[in-house]
Amino acid sequence: FFMVVFHVAALLHGLDEESFGITPSRSAKATIAALVLGKLFLLLDERRFANLFAERPLIYTTLWKTLIYSVLATLALWCEELAPLLLHARGPFAATLGEHVARIVWPRFWSTHILLVSWVLIFCVLSALINALGKDRAMTLFFGVRPRRFASRTYRR
Repeated sequence: FFMVVFHVAALLHGLDEESFGITPSRSAKATIAALVLGKLFLLLDERRFANLFAERPLIYTTLWKTLIYSVLATLALWCEELAPLLLHARGPFAATLGEHVARIVWPRFWSTHILLVSWVLIFCVLSALINALGKDRAMTLFFGVRPRRFASRTYRR
């Protein structure tokens, strides 16, 4: 899921520049960011603060997790942009940070993050619905077939 989202974001980022499309380095950065963010989501999903609204209707949990994950995703994308500057920086951190903020193309920044937050919301909605329905019921409703059970097969020795 996040692999697709980050590659779409990288494509949109590339469409706004002269180097039309996705370069191998941009694709690698998107892949690494997707893997890191996906792992963060898996780790945070079971934490108490991520499930503050477990006893309330799903909309509360969905919006709360969307907020948490959107902030993390924004920080991850911002660090992805800032990391190369820090590696090649010759001055203090504050000057590098100021240079980065000055170079931000704000319409591109907001378009990328609107897309990202939209996809995070879709992820949180689907995750909450699948958790509420159960994996088997969701698979049956979505694909129209019941999932196979490996435990129901008997093997002879």
